[in-house]
Amino acid sequence: MKARKIVMVVIAVALVGVLFLSNGCKKAGKGGGTAYADTVDLCVKCGQVAGGEKCCKPDQTKCSACSLTKGSPGCCNIPKDATSAAVCGKCGQIAGGEKCCKPGQTKCSGCGLTKGSPGCCKLPKTE
Repeated sequence: MKARKIVMVVIAVALVGVLFLSNGCKKAGKGGGTAYADTVDLCVKCGQVAGGEKCCKPDQTKCSACSLTKGSPGCCNIPKDATSAAVCGKCGQIAGGEKCCKPGQTKCSGCGLTKGSPGCCKLPKTE
């Protein structure tokens, strides 16, 4: 009888292990279920994703209103005196700003972030 209980416990543990490994070990992105990091840092000098392939490239057109790279995520969204800036990876808006993660915003079908947000179709995916 005692040996039968031990065998049953071993089988139960093995089944739980198999279920856990097959379903529970998929890595999620840092963005809480999105393919983006929680926040994506922006370069305050050019407005592009900090350290990205477009960051501080000299041949990019400057915006006449804000002097950052025209069309960059930070263009007209980063104050001139800012020492840091980031885009929220969950909604695409400036992280911590008035529009950040507000309910009811229309999602972009291309990237899943808020349509027309600074990060819309401009953020690098983590996966």
